[in-house]
Amino acid sequence: MSLESAVYCVEAALNRNHNCAAGLVTQTRVFAVPRGPSGAAEILALLYADDSFFGYWYGHIVRHPQDTTLFVSLIVWSDKLVNAQNVPLFFKRFHYWIKDRLEYHPCAVQNADDAYQESRSIENAASKLARMIARFDLDKRRGDEYGLFADSPPELRILNVYGLNDARNERGYYPPFPKSMHLSFVKNPQ
Repeated sequence: MSLESAVYCVEAALNRNHNCAAGLVTQTRVFAVPRGPSGAAEILALLYADDSFFGYWYGHIVRHPQDTTLFVSLIVWSDKLVNAQNVPLFFKRFHYWIKDRLEYHPCAVQNADDAYQESRSIENAASKLARMIARFDLDKRRGDEYGLFADSPPELRILNVYGLNDARNERGYYPPFPKSMHLSFVKNPQ
């Protein structure tokens, strides 16, 4: 068996077993839904996932929760790598970790438009996010306390988008984690 056919053998086994899922972010880095958990169109991009020590950095376009005439383009980082087997589930999981569980951090900025901008259309929001991504520099956005950008303030306007209150119920439990649904056909026992 050659190395190539050995790799194919293992890959085929992974593809046959739905319990072995790598998810979408191993294939694509930008996703969109016409109606996401926010109730409007959303775009989500994975900016950085090279080393978990530095977190996972996302670009997100979402309808502003207080002003539905606006779309917000922003950069946010989390200690959670969000992944899923399909796009709607990917957005549900992102919403779950970032908004429901508050697993996010505002990033450091040096200019007012480095990590947050508002637009009247999703097309303009995409252009603004593209400019943020073009200027993305992990050292600048982290604002590392020992680095050159230690004095950079955090972008706190994202608190208006993701909030400060998690989704725990009165007993202190979070809503269930969004899981993938697998359909299977069962033979009629007759």
